[in-house]
Amino acid sequence: MKQARRKRIRLLGPLILFLLAIASGSWWYWHSENQKLPVMLPAPNFTLQNIDGGNTTFHDEQGKVRLVEFFFANCPDICPLTTANMAHIQDQLKQKNEFGKDVEFVSISFDPERDTNEVLKQYADRLHMDRSGWKVLRGTPEQTAQVADQFGVYLEKQADGTFVHSTRSLYLVDRNNQIRKVYQMGNEMPTDEVYNDILKLVRE
Repeated sequence: MKQARRKRIRLLGPLILFLLAIASGSWWYWHSENQKLPVMLPAPNFTLQNIDGGNTTFHDEQGKVRLVEFFFANCPDICPLTTANMAHIQDQLKQKNEFGKDVEFVSISFDPERDTNEVLKQYADRLHMDRSGWKVLRGTPEQTAQVADQFGVYLEKQADGTFVHSTRSLYLVDRNNQIRKVYQMGNEMPTDEVYNDILKLVRE
């Protein structure tokens, strides 16, 4: 009897551990999916030129979840990698019929002297940016520097015309113009996390 009981315990032990692991994983998934993103600070309001014509005032787009990127078209690495990742998220959101309706992307050039409307249109086409739900903005150097500073983006123009800038320059803004998260750009951009965070804010 004792041997049979010990055998049953040996057989049940792994099963119990397996069930506990499933329960723990399910709780973690539910918790991470339902945990709200904290409000970091209000997003600044500004008006810049849209390359598709006219001006865009940021707070006028209240009611949509927005992913805001700072970039320049001549950037050799981090910017195009980030924009390509955003384009991938754009395609995922299109499958859910969210892109352009509940979610909008905003890319702000901080090199307006070289990033003319035509240059930025070519950049957008090359990286498959769907401008029906993706605004590409530029302004004067003074306007650009002010907007970058309001978002907390470190920006320094070099003698050769390139820029040194903070790589955490990707902002998730909710429907009420509040910054909810800031992400690393380039290869270290957590693309899946960004996509899931966007959906969280859409569901709020």
